[in-house]
Amino acid sequence: MNKTGDYTVGRFTKARELITDAVDASKYYNHIIGLIEVDVTKGLEILTKHREKTGERLSFTSWIMKCVAQAVSENLVIQTFRKGRRKTITFHDVDIKCLVEKDMGEGRKVPIQYVIRKSNKKSYKEINDEIRTAQKYDEDKNEAEQKTKNRQQLIMKFPKFIRRGIIWRAVMTDPFKVKKHIGTIGCTAVGMFGKGIAGWAIPKTMHSTTFALGAIVKKPVIIDGKIEHRDILHITAEFNHDIVDGAPAARCMSRLTETIKEGFGLEDYM
Repeated sequence: MNKTGDYTVGRFTKARELITDAVDASKYYNHIIGLIEVDVTKGLEILTKHREKTGERLSFTSWIMKCVAQAVSENLVIQTFRKGRRKTITFHDVDIKCLVEKDMGEGRKVPIQYVIRKSNKKSYKEINDEIRTAQKYDEDKNEAEQKTKNRQQLIMKFPKFIRRGIIWRAVMTDPFKVKKHIGTIGCTAVGMFGKGIAGWAIPKTMHSTTFALGAIVKKPVIIDGKIEHRDILHITAEFNHDIVDGAPAARCMSRLTETIKEGFGLEDYM
C-alpha cells in the first residue's frame, strides 16, 4: 500500500538554478527594508486620460522608474558601493535593472533582464519607448541576447562552489562589474496579489538598492479635511546598511514619494 500518496516528479531547470545563484548573491549586502504607501492617483489619471484621448497605452512601471531615477540622483549615497576594505565608489549615472517581457517571435514571450542606462538623464517618454523597443523582437538584438544566454549557460556548467565562490564573488565585490552587468539600482514590479488586496513584496536581491512595486488599492485618505478614496501603491525599498543609514534612506524615500504624488515626469501629458 502506497502511504505517500500521489506525487509528480519534475525537473529543476538550469534557468531556476541561475535564479538561485542570483538570490544567493544577496548575501553580499546587509539590507535594511522600508515599506511605504504612495498616492499614485494623479499619475494614473494622467496616463488613463492620455490613453482615452490617443489610444496609446503608456507604461505605469516606466513612470515609477523615472521617479526612482530622480530620487536616487538627488541622494547618490543610495548607489554607493564598497570596494575593498577602505574605499567606496559612488556612481552618478542611475542604471536601473528591470525585467521586460520579450517577444521572441511566433507568439513566444520570455522575461529578460534589461538595464536602462543613465535613466536619470532620460525623460519618461524615452524610458517608456526604450522598454517598448526592448520588448519587441529584433533579429540583431536577439543574436546579442542569445550570446548573453550562451554565456549564462556556460557559467551554469561549472560546479556550484566555483560559480558562487569565484565567478559571482568576482562580480559582486567589484562595483564596476556590478554596474556593467546588473546596473546600480534594481526595480521590480510584482503587483499580483489580486484585485483589492494590499501587499508588499520583499525580495532577496543581488542589488545594493532595490525598489519593489507591490499592489495598488483604493484607500480612504484625508485631504483638506475631507475623506477621499485614492489609488495607493505599496513600495518596498531595500538599502545596503553597510553604506546607507536610516536618515539618508528616509530622505530618498521621502523624495520618491513626493515625485510620485506630483506626477513627476508626466508634465507633457497633462
